[in-house]
Amino acid sequence: MARSAEELKQLSVKEFTEAAKIYESGHAGIYEMCKDDYPQMLEELALEPFEDVLDVGCGTGAVLELLHGEYPGKHLTGLDLTPKMIEAACAKQLGNVRFVVGDAEALPFEPQSFDAVLCSNSFHHYPHPERFFAEAARVLRPGGRLILRDYTSSDFVVWLMNTFELPLARLAGHGDVRICKVSELRALAERAGFLLLKLEAQKGFRAHLVARKPF
Repeated sequence: MARSAEELKQLSVKEFTEAAKIYESGHAGIYEMCKDDYPQMLEELALEPFEDVLDVGCGTGAVLELLHGEYPGKHLTGLDLTPKMIEAACAKQLGNVRFVVGDAEALPFEPQSFDAVLCSNSFHHYPHPERFFAEAARVLRPGGRLILRDYTSSDFVVWLMNTFELPLARLAGHGDVRICKVSELRALAERAGFLLLKLEAQKGFRAHLVARKPF
């Protein structure tokens, strides 16, 4: 039986309420691989000037903790659907970072609030990915960038993952919704009005997307 969007989101909240306890422990299991995406994401961000950054699906704030150390004068915001993740992030007491419980598909921020939106390894949990792209475009300033890393592969492998692997993951209590093909990521970005700067299927089943909100 197909689950509703709200049921899928609650599945993610339940999963990451438990994951928050171990997420940065060094014994995080499948979540350990998330750290591999941070360097490329931060290298991409550093290519252009910025003042205000939003990390969507920020978890315990690992990416923003790195940014806090490197850019203490910038304004950094993290958003996550799971209150326990935000609780763990707030406990770090990072001076220039605010953390917010919220939905990636309905961002609780004013239009044109950020120079960059980051999203790493949470996109495949969103039941309505087109809403996330539209919301990212709304909260970005003209010229701002969306930097997204998530899962992808060849069309056939993506089909296998969506048909077999993810349904099993949901049965096991994970909130995974759907993996996008590269062509689908391109269409989502363009439909939201973005100009694609980079879109690659990289090793390790990784998608690397950088898109600009037009000036």
